Amino acid sequence: MRYLLAILPLLCLFSVIGCEPKDEIFTTDPNAVLEFSGDTVLFDTVFVSRGSITKRLKVYNPNKKAVRISEIMLAGAGASPYQLTVNGVQSPLVNNLELRGGDSIYVLVKVNINPTDANLPFLVSDSILFRTNGQQQNVKLVAYGQNAYFHRKETTGTTTWLNDKPHVLLDTVLVQEGATLTIEKGTEVYGSNKSVLLVNGKLLSEGTPDERVVFSGYRREAEYLTAPGQWEGIRILTKSAGNTLKYTDIRNALYGLRIGNPGMAGTVVESCAIQYAFLDGIVAFTSDVKIINTLIHNCGQYGFGGLGGGNYEVLYSTIVSYNNPLLRETPLFVVADFIPGTEIKNKPLSLKLVNSIIYSDGFNAVDEVLITPLAASMDISNNLLRTEVYKDVLNNNGNKLNVAPKFKEPAKANFALDTLSPASGAAKVLPSIFTDLKGKPRSTTAPDAGAYERLID
Repeated sequence: MRYLLAILPLLCLFSVIGCEPKDEIFTTDPNAVLEFSGDTVLFDTVFVSRGSITKRLKVYNPNKKAVRISEIMLAGAGASPYQLTVNGVQSPLVNNLELRGGDSIYVLVKVNINPTDANLPFLVSDSILFRTNGQQQNVKLVAYGQNAYFHRKETTGTTTWLNDKPHVLLDTVLVQEGATLTIEKGTEVYGSNKSVLLVNGKLLSEGTPDERVVFSGYRREAEYLTAPGQWEGIRILTKSAGNTLKYTDIRNALYGLRIGNPGMAGTVVESCAIQYAFLDGIVAFTSDVKIINTLIHNCGQYGFGGLGGGNYEVLYSTIVSYNNPLLRETPLFVVADFIPGTEIKNKPLSLKLVNSIIYSDGFNAVDEVLITPLAASMDISNNLLRTEVYKDVLNNNGNKLNVAPKFKEPAKANFALDTLSPASGAAKVLPSIFTDLKGKPRSTTAPDAGAYERLID
Protein backbone atom coordinates (compact mmCIF):
# COMPACT_ATOMS: atom_id res chain seq x y z
CA MET A 1 0.00 0.00 0.00
CA ARG A 2 2.83 2.35 0.91
CA TYR A 3 4.42 1.49 -2.48
CA LEU A 4 1.24 2.37 -4.37
CA LEU A 5 0.94 5.70 -2.60
CA ALA A 6 4.53 6.48 -3.59
CA ILE A 7 4.00 5.91 -7.30
CA LEU A 8 0.48 7.42 -7.55
CA PRO A 9 1.68 11.00 -8.44
CA LEU A 10 3.92 9.56 -11.14
CA LEU A 11 1.04 7.59 -12.62
CA CYS A 12 -1.12 10.72 -12.67
CA LEU A 13 1.64 12.62 -14.47
CA PHE A 14 1.91 9.91 -17.12
CA SER A 15 -1.86 9.97 -17.44
CA VAL A 16 -1.88 13.73 -18.09
CA ILE A 17 0.92 13.43 -20.66
CA GLY A 18 -0.85 10.58 -22.37
CA CYS A 19 -4.08 12.59 -22.64
CA GLU A 20 -2.49 15.67 -24.25
CA PRO A 21 -4.43 16.37 -27.47
CA LYS A 22 -2.47 15.38 -30.57
CA ASP A 23 -3.20 18.74 -32.22
CA GLU A 24 -1.29 20.46 -29.40
CA ILE A 25 1.79 18.26 -29.69
CA PHE A 26 4.43 19.97 -31.82
CA THR A 27 6.04 18.12 -34.67
CA THR A 28 9.53 18.78 -35.99
CA ASP A 29 8.98 16.78 -39.15
CA PRO A 30 10.33 18.88 -42.10
CA ASN A 31 7.53 17.46 -44.27
CA ALA A 32 4.88 19.08 -42.07
CA VAL A 33 4.38 22.09 -44.32
CA LEU A 34 1.69 24.75 -44.44
CA GLU A 35 -1.07 25.32 -46.97
CA PHE A 36 -2.36 28.69 -48.21
CA SER A 37 -5.58 30.04 -49.67
CA GLY A 38 -3.60 31.00 -52.78
CA ASP A 39 -0.05 31.07 -54.09
CA THR A 40 -0.38 34.78 -54.92
CA VAL A 41 -2.04 37.78 -53.27
CA LEU A 42 -2.98 40.00 -56.20
CA PHE A 43 -3.95 43.66 -55.96
CA ASP A 44 -5.56 45.17 -59.04
CA THR A 45 -4.68 48.74 -59.97
CA VAL A 46 -3.64 50.67 -56.85
CA PHE A 47 -3.49 54.41 -57.20
CA VAL A 48 -0.19 55.66 -55.81
CA SER A 49 -0.14 57.75 -52.64
CA ARG A 50 -3.53 56.34 -51.62
CA GLY A 51 -2.75 52.85 -50.36
CA SER A 52 -4.71 49.71 -51.09
CA ILE A 53 -7.54 47.86 -49.48
CA THR A 54 -6.53 45.07 -47.10
CA LYS A 55 -6.39 41.55 -48.51
CA ARG A 56 -6.51 38.36 -46.45
CA LEU A 57 -4.28 35.32 -46.87
CA LYS A 58 -5.41 32.19 -45.05
CA VAL A 59 -2.57 30.08 -43.63
CA TYR A 60 -3.62 26.53 -42.78
CA ASN A 61 -1.90 23.73 -40.88
CA PRO A 62 -3.21 20.49 -42.48
CA ASN A 63 -1.18 18.28 -40.12
CA LYS A 64 -2.63 16.44 -37.14
CA LYS A 65 0.08 17.85 -34.88
CA ALA A 66 0.87 21.48 -34.14
CA VAL A 67 3.67 23.32 -35.91
CA ARG A 68 5.82 26.21 -34.82
CA ILE A 69 6.29 28.78 -37.60
CA SER A 70 9.68 30.18 -36.77
CA GLU A 71 9.34 33.17 -39.14
CA ILE A 72 6.71 34.97 -41.17
CA MET A 73 8.43 37.79 -42.98
CA LEU A 74 8.41 40.02 -46.03
CA ALA A 75 11.27 39.22 -48.38
CA GLY A 76 11.75 42.96 -48.84
CA ALA A 77 11.75 43.47 -45.07
CA GLY A 78 11.34 47.07 -43.93
CA ALA A 79 11.93 48.41 -47.46
CA SER A 80 8.90 46.57 -48.83
CA PRO A 81 5.87 48.61 -49.94
CA TYR A 82 3.72 45.90 -48.37
CA GLN A 83 2.52 45.70 -44.77
CA LEU A 84 1.70 42.55 -42.82
CA THR A 85 -0.59 42.23 -39.84
CA VAL A 86 -0.52 38.93 -37.93
CA ASN A 87 -2.57 38.43 -34.78
CA GLY A 88 -3.20 42.15 -34.56
CA VAL A 89 0.50 43.04 -34.82
CA GLN A 90 1.72 45.00 -37.83
CA SER A 91 5.32 44.11 -38.59
CA PRO A 92 7.44 42.90 -41.52
CA LEU A 93 8.65 40.02 -39.28
CA VAL A 94 6.80 37.71 -36.86
CA ASN A 95 8.66 34.99 -34.94
CA ASN A 96 7.63 31.73 -33.29
CA LEU A 97 3.97 31.59 -34.14
CA GLU A 98 2.29 28.39 -32.95
CA LEU A 99 -0.45 26.82 -35.06
CA ARG A 100 -2.38 23.82 -33.77
CA GLY A 101 -3.11 20.83 -35.96
CA GLY A 102 -5.97 21.52 -38.37
CA ASP A 103 -6.08 25.17 -37.35
CA SER A 104 -5.60 28.30 -39.46
CA ILE A 105 -4.84 32.00 -39.18
CA TYR A 106 -5.25 35.02 -41.44
CA VAL A 107 -2.36 37.21 -42.53
CA LEU A 108 -3.58 40.68 -43.53
CA VAL A 109 -1.73 42.36 -46.39
CA LYS A 110 -1.81 45.97 -47.55
CA VAL A 111 0.34 47.85 -50.07
CA ASN A 112 1.37 51.49 -50.38
CA ILE A 113 3.02 52.51 -53.64
CA ASN A 114 5.22 55.56 -53.92
CA PRO A 115 4.69 57.89 -56.90
CA THR A 116 6.89 57.47 -59.93
CA ASP A 117 7.11 59.34 -63.20
CA ALA A 118 5.33 56.53 -65.04
CA ASN A 119 1.82 57.27 -66.29
CA LEU A 120 1.15 53.71 -67.39
CA PRO A 121 0.54 50.90 -64.86
CA PHE A 122 3.67 49.43 -63.31
CA LEU A 123 4.31 46.24 -61.35
CA VAL A 124 5.26 46.15 -57.65
CA SER A 125 6.07 42.72 -56.28
CA ASP A 126 7.37 41.02 -53.14
CA SER A 127 6.68 37.79 -51.28
CA ILE A 128 5.85 36.50 -47.80
CA LEU A 129 8.29 33.89 -46.51
CA PHE A 130 7.21 31.18 -44.06
CA ARG A 131 9.85 29.07 -42.26
CA THR A 132 8.63 25.91 -40.54
CA ASN A 133 10.83 23.05 -39.29
CA GLY A 134 13.70 24.19 -41.48
CA GLN A 135 11.55 24.38 -44.61
CA GLN A 136 10.81 27.67 -46.44
CA GLN A 137 7.60 28.39 -48.32
CA ASN A 138 6.53 31.60 -50.00
CA VAL A 139 3.43 33.40 -51.25
CA LYS A 140 3.87 36.00 -53.97
CA LEU A 141 2.60 39.57 -53.58
CA VAL A 142 1.72 41.40 -56.79
CA ALA A 143 0.24 44.88 -57.22
CA TYR A 144 -0.25 47.09 -60.25
CA GLY A 145 0.34 50.71 -59.39
CA GLN A 146 -0.60 53.81 -61.32
CA ASN A 147 -0.25 57.53 -60.84
CA ALA A 148 -3.40 59.62 -60.89
CA TYR A 149 -4.80 63.10 -60.46
CA PHE A 150 -6.53 63.31 -57.09
CA HIS A 151 -9.47 65.65 -56.48
CA ARG A 152 -10.59 66.37 -52.91
CA LYS A 153 -13.09 69.08 -51.83
CA GLU A 154 -12.23 71.00 -54.95
CA THR A 155 -13.92 73.96 -56.65
CA THR A 156 -12.77 74.38 -60.22
CA GLY A 157 -13.04 77.08 -62.86
CA THR A 158 -12.72 76.42 -66.58
CA THR A 159 -10.32 73.52 -66.98
CA THR A 160 -9.64 70.32 -68.91
CA TRP A 161 -9.11 66.89 -67.39
CA LEU A 162 -6.36 65.26 -69.44
CA ASN A 163 -6.35 61.58 -70.29
CA ASP A 164 -2.67 60.90 -69.51
CA LYS A 165 -3.50 59.67 -65.99
CA PRO A 166 -6.71 58.58 -64.25
CA HIS A 167 -8.64 61.09 -62.16
CA VAL A 168 -9.70 59.97 -58.68
CA LEU A 169 -12.56 61.73 -56.90
CA LEU A 170 -11.94 61.58 -53.17
CA ASP A 171 -14.72 63.94 -52.11
CA THR A 172 -16.87 66.72 -53.57
CA VAL A 173 -15.71 68.35 -56.81
CA LEU A 174 -17.67 71.44 -57.91
CA VAL A 175 -17.60 73.05 -61.36
CA GLN A 176 -18.50 76.62 -60.47
CA GLU A 177 -21.10 78.74 -62.21
CA GLY A 178 -19.90 80.08 -65.58
CA ALA A 179 -17.01 77.61 -65.78
CA THR A 180 -16.59 74.66 -68.16
CA LEU A 181 -15.08 71.30 -67.29
CA THR A 182 -13.93 69.51 -70.44
CA ILE A 183 -13.04 65.82 -70.11
CA GLU A 184 -10.78 64.53 -72.86
CA LYS A 185 -11.54 61.38 -74.81
CA GLY A 186 -10.18 58.23 -73.19
CA THR A 187 -10.16 59.73 -69.69
CA GLU A 188 -10.84 57.40 -66.74
CA VAL A 189 -12.49 58.84 -63.63
CA TYR A 190 -12.77 56.79 -60.43
CA GLY A 191 -15.08 57.78 -57.59
CA SER A 192 -14.39 56.79 -54.00
CA ASN A 193 -17.07 56.39 -51.36
CA LYS A 194 -19.44 59.41 -51.17
CA SER A 195 -17.55 61.34 -53.84
CA VAL A 196 -19.65 63.40 -56.25
CA LEU A 197 -19.12 65.62 -59.29
CA LEU A 198 -21.29 68.73 -58.93
CA VAL A 199 -21.78 70.83 -62.06
CA ASN A 200 -23.05 74.38 -61.67
CA GLY A 201 -21.30 75.45 -64.86
CA LYS A 202 -20.95 73.27 -67.96
CA LEU A 203 -19.76 69.69 -68.38
CA LEU A 204 -18.36 68.54 -71.73
CA SER A 205 -17.43 64.87 -71.71
CA GLU A 206 -15.85 64.29 -75.10
CA GLY A 207 -15.45 60.56 -75.60
CA THR A 208 -15.24 58.89 -78.99
CA PRO A 209 -16.29 55.39 -80.14
CA ASP A 210 -12.70 54.16 -79.77
CA GLU A 211 -11.74 56.21 -76.69
CA ARG A 212 -14.68 56.43 -74.35
CA VAL A 213 -14.73 58.48 -71.16
CA VAL A 214 -15.36 56.17 -68.19
CA PHE A 215 -16.68 57.03 -64.72
CA SER A 216 -16.65 54.09 -62.31
CA GLY A 217 -16.09 53.06 -58.72
CA TYR A 218 -12.69 53.27 -57.05
CA ARG A 219 -12.46 49.56 -56.26
CA ARG A 220 -10.76 47.69 -59.09
CA GLU A 221 -11.27 44.08 -57.98
CA ALA A 222 -13.33 41.91 -60.33
CA GLU A 223 -16.14 41.43 -57.81
CA TYR A 224 -16.72 45.20 -57.72
CA LEU A 225 -17.09 45.75 -61.47
CA THR A 226 -20.88 45.47 -61.30
CA ALA A 227 -21.38 46.57 -57.67
CA PRO A 228 -23.67 49.64 -57.36
CA GLY A 229 -23.42 52.60 -54.98
CA GLN A 230 -19.63 52.89 -54.78
CA TRP A 231 -19.72 56.66 -55.33
CA GLU A 232 -22.50 59.23 -55.55
CA GLY A 233 -22.55 60.19 -59.25
CA ILE A 234 -22.85 63.36 -61.39
CA ARG A 235 -25.26 66.06 -60.29
CA ILE A 236 -26.30 68.88 -62.63
CA LEU A 237 -27.19 71.92 -60.48
CA THR A 238 -29.61 74.81 -61.02
CA LYS A 239 -27.22 77.24 -62.77
CA SER A 240 -25.77 74.63 -65.09
CA ALA A 241 -26.50 74.88 -68.82
CA GLY A 242 -25.46 73.31 -72.11
CA ASN A 243 -24.03 70.03 -70.81
CA THR A 244 -23.03 67.35 -73.31
CA LEU A 245 -21.87 63.81 -72.58
CA LYS A 246 -20.79 61.76 -75.60
CA TYR A 247 -19.44 58.21 -75.65
CA THR A 248 -19.27 58.25 -71.86
CA ASP A 249 -19.86 55.33 -69.49
CA ILE A 250 -21.07 55.88 -65.92
CA ARG A 251 -20.97 52.86 -63.60
CA ASN A 252 -21.27 51.82 -59.96
CA ALA A 253 -22.83 55.07 -58.74
CA LEU A 254 -25.68 55.85 -56.38
CA TYR A 255 -27.25 57.51 -59.43
CA GLY A 256 -25.69 58.08 -62.84
CA LEU A 257 -26.98 61.56 -63.66
CA ARG A 258 -29.24 63.70 -61.48
CA ILE A 259 -30.35 66.81 -63.37
CA GLY A 260 -32.14 69.79 -61.84
CA ASN A 261 -31.68 72.97 -63.88
CA PRO A 262 -35.16 74.29 -64.77
CA GLY A 263 -35.21 76.93 -67.47
CA MET A 264 -31.58 76.40 -68.45
CA ALA A 265 -30.18 75.06 -71.73
CA GLY A 266 -30.60 71.32 -71.77
CA THR A 267 -28.38 68.31 -71.20
CA VAL A 268 -27.51 66.01 -74.11
CA VAL A 269 -26.57 62.39 -73.38
CA GLU A 270 -25.42 60.70 -76.58
CA SER A 271 -24.00 57.23 -77.15
CA CYS A 272 -23.49 56.67 -73.42
CA ALA A 273 -23.87 53.62 -71.17
CA ILE A 274 -25.16 54.06 -67.63
CA GLN A 275 -24.92 50.86 -65.63
CA TYR A 276 -25.31 49.45 -62.11
CA ALA A 277 -26.72 52.51 -60.34
CA PHE A 278 -28.08 51.80 -56.86
CA LEU A 279 -30.94 54.24 -57.46
CA ASP A 280 -31.58 55.90 -60.84
CA GLY A 281 -29.70 55.78 -64.12
CA ILE A 282 -30.83 59.27 -65.14
CA VAL A 283 -33.38 61.31 -63.21
CA ALA A 284 -34.31 64.89 -64.15
CA PHE A 285 -36.49 67.46 -62.40
CA THR A 286 -38.36 70.07 -64.48
CA SER A 287 -35.45 70.07 -66.92
CA ASP A 288 -34.66 69.66 -70.61
CA VAL A 289 -32.88 66.40 -71.45
CA LYS A 290 -32.13 64.71 -74.78
CA ILE A 291 -30.94 61.09 -74.78
CA ILE A 292 -29.67 59.47 -77.99
CA ASN A 293 -28.19 56.01 -78.63
CA THR A 294 -27.81 55.34 -74.92
CA LEU A 295 -27.92 52.12 -72.89
CA ILE A 296 -29.25 52.26 -69.32
CA HIS A 297 -29.43 48.97 -67.46
CA ASN A 298 -29.67 47.30 -64.05
CA CYS A 299 -30.53 50.25 -61.84
CA GLY A 300 -32.29 50.03 -58.48
CA GLN A 301 -35.09 52.51 -59.32
CA TYR A 302 -35.75 54.39 -62.57
CA GLY A 303 -33.69 53.74 -65.63
CA PHE A 304 -34.91 57.13 -66.76
CA GLY A 305 -37.13 59.47 -64.78
CA GLY A 306 -38.38 62.89 -65.88
CA LEU A 307 -40.32 64.39 -62.97
CA GLY A 308 -42.06 67.69 -62.30
CA GLY A 309 -42.59 68.37 -65.97
CA GLY A 310 -39.89 69.26 -68.44
CA ASN A 311 -38.94 68.50 -72.03
CA TYR A 312 -37.62 65.03 -72.70
CA GLU A 313 -36.43 63.28 -75.85
CA VAL A 314 -35.38 59.65 -75.73
CA LEU A 315 -34.27 58.40 -79.14
CA TYR A 316 -32.71 55.09 -80.20
CA SER A 317 -32.08 54.07 -76.59
CA THR A 318 -32.20 50.78 -74.66
CA ILE A 319 -33.46 50.96 -71.08
CA VAL A 320 -33.55 47.48 -69.56
CA SER A 321 -33.22 45.38 -66.43
CA TYR A 322 -32.02 41.78 -66.76
CA ASN A 323 -30.61 39.54 -64.01
CA ASN A 324 -30.77 42.54 -61.71
CA PRO A 325 -29.90 41.69 -58.07
CA LEU A 326 -31.42 44.98 -56.87
CA LEU A 327 -35.04 44.78 -55.69
CA ARG A 328 -36.50 47.40 -57.99
CA GLU A 329 -40.07 48.54 -57.22
CA THR A 330 -40.47 51.31 -59.81
CA PRO A 331 -41.00 51.20 -63.59
CA LEU A 332 -37.92 51.55 -65.75
CA PHE A 333 -39.27 54.62 -67.54
CA VAL A 334 -41.26 57.29 -65.72
CA VAL A 335 -42.27 60.73 -67.00
CA ALA A 336 -44.68 62.82 -64.91
CA ASP A 337 -45.85 66.39 -64.43
CA PHE A 338 -45.29 66.16 -60.66
CA ILE A 339 -42.53 65.23 -58.22
CA PRO A 340 -43.65 62.59 -55.70
CA GLY A 341 -43.66 63.78 -52.10
CA THR A 342 -43.59 67.47 -52.99
CA GLU A 343 -46.07 70.21 -53.86
CA ILE A 344 -44.65 70.43 -57.39
CA LYS A 345 -47.37 69.24 -59.77
CA ASN A 346 -49.20 70.04 -63.00
CA LYS A 347 -46.02 71.33 -64.65
CA PRO A 348 -45.79 71.56 -68.46
CA LEU A 349 -44.54 68.27 -69.87
CA SER A 350 -43.46 67.19 -73.35
CA LEU A 351 -42.10 63.83 -74.42
CA LYS A 352 -40.61 62.35 -77.57
CA LEU A 353 -39.97 58.64 -77.13
CA VAL A 354 -38.92 57.16 -80.46
CA ASN A 355 -37.06 54.06 -81.68
CA SER A 356 -36.31 52.83 -78.15
CA ILE A 357 -36.54 49.58 -76.16
CA ILE A 358 -37.87 49.54 -72.59
CA TYR A 359 -37.98 46.01 -71.24
CA SER A 360 -37.12 43.65 -68.37
CA ASP A 361 -37.03 39.97 -67.49
CA GLY A 362 -38.90 40.30 -64.17
CA PHE A 363 -42.16 38.34 -63.90
CA ASN A 364 -43.68 40.91 -61.54
CA ALA A 365 -42.59 43.94 -63.58
CA VAL A 366 -45.25 43.83 -66.28
CA ASP A 367 -45.44 47.63 -66.47
CA GLU A 368 -42.11 49.27 -67.19
CA VAL A 369 -43.61 52.51 -68.53
CA LEU A 370 -45.43 55.25 -66.63
CA ILE A 371 -46.37 58.47 -68.46
CA THR A 372 -48.68 60.84 -66.66
CA PRO A 373 -50.48 62.64 -68.09
CA LEU A 374 -50.30 60.85 -71.44
CA ALA A 375 -51.03 63.50 -74.06
CA ALA A 376 -51.95 63.05 -77.70
CA SER A 377 -49.30 65.63 -78.62
CA MET A 378 -46.52 63.35 -77.41
CA ASP A 379 -44.53 61.49 -80.05
CA ILE A 380 -44.33 57.89 -78.86
CA SER A 381 -43.53 55.77 -81.88
CA ASN A 382 -41.55 52.79 -83.17
CA ASN A 383 -40.64 51.54 -79.71
CA LEU A 384 -40.55 48.09 -78.17
CA LEU A 385 -42.21 48.45 -74.75
CA ARG A 386 -43.24 46.23 -71.87
CA THR A 387 -46.57 47.56 -70.62
CA GLU A 388 -50.02 46.35 -69.66
CA VAL A 389 -51.48 49.72 -68.69
CA TYR A 390 -50.85 51.24 -72.13
CA LYS A 391 -51.23 48.12 -74.27
CA ASP A 392 -54.33 49.50 -75.97
CA VAL A 393 -53.37 53.19 -76.05
CA LEU A 394 -49.84 52.76 -77.41
CA ASN A 395 -50.52 49.83 -79.72
CA ASN A 396 -50.06 51.99 -82.81
CA ASN A 397 -47.52 54.30 -84.47
CA GLY A 398 -45.11 51.43 -85.07
CA ASN A 399 -44.86 50.45 -81.38
CA LYS A 400 -44.46 46.78 -80.46
CA LEU A 401 -45.76 45.86 -77.04
CA ASN A 402 -44.92 42.96 -74.72
CA VAL A 403 -42.71 41.17 -77.25
CA ALA A 404 -39.33 40.06 -75.88
CA PRO A 405 -36.50 41.98 -77.61
CA LYS A 406 -34.24 38.92 -78.00
CA PHE A 407 -30.90 40.39 -77.04
CA LYS A 408 -27.74 38.44 -77.77
CA GLU A 409 -26.53 37.76 -74.22
CA PRO A 410 -28.46 39.76 -71.63
CA ALA A 411 -27.04 37.61 -68.83
CA LYS A 412 -23.64 39.04 -69.77
CA ALA A 413 -24.97 42.58 -70.22
CA ASN A 414 -24.72 42.26 -74.00
CA PHE A 415 -27.81 44.05 -75.29
CA ALA A 416 -26.98 43.93 -78.98
CA LEU A 417 -29.88 42.53 -81.00
CA ASP A 418 -30.05 38.86 -81.88
CA THR A 419 -30.79 37.78 -85.45
CA LEU A 420 -34.52 37.24 -84.84
CA SER A 421 -35.09 40.30 -82.66
CA PRO A 422 -38.44 42.05 -83.31
CA ALA A 423 -36.57 45.35 -82.84
CA SER A 424 -34.58 44.66 -86.00
CA GLY A 425 -35.70 47.06 -88.73
CA ALA A 426 -38.48 48.38 -86.47
CA ALA A 427 -37.25 51.98 -86.17
CA LYS A 428 -37.94 54.94 -88.40
CA VAL A 429 -35.20 57.05 -89.93
CA LEU A 430 -34.41 60.14 -87.87
CA PRO A 431 -32.58 63.04 -89.51
CA SER A 432 -29.07 63.72 -88.16
CA ILE A 433 -28.73 60.38 -86.32
CA PHE A 434 -26.60 58.15 -88.54
CA THR A 435 -24.72 55.95 -86.06
CA ASP A 436 -25.41 53.84 -82.96
CA LEU A 437 -23.93 53.62 -79.45
CA LYS A 438 -20.67 52.20 -80.78
CA GLY A 439 -20.43 54.64 -83.65
CA LYS A 440 -21.47 52.02 -86.21
CA PRO A 441 -23.57 53.20 -89.18
CA ARG A 442 -27.34 52.85 -88.99
CA SER A 443 -29.45 51.66 -91.86
CA THR A 444 -30.63 54.52 -94.05
CA THR A 445 -33.92 52.78 -94.84
CA ALA A 446 -34.95 50.49 -91.94
CA PRO A 447 -32.79 51.07 -88.85
CA ASP A 448 -33.10 49.00 -85.68
CA ALA A 449 -34.78 50.16 -82.50
CA GLY A 450 -32.60 50.53 -79.44
CA ALA A 451 -29.05 51.70 -78.85
CA TYR A 452 -27.39 49.10 -81.10
CA GLU A 453 -27.71 48.66 -84.83
CA ARG A 454 -27.55 44.95 -85.58
CA LEU A 455 -24.58 43.93 -87.63
CA ILE A 456 -24.87 41.14 -90.19
CA ASP A 457 -23.10 38.05 -88.79
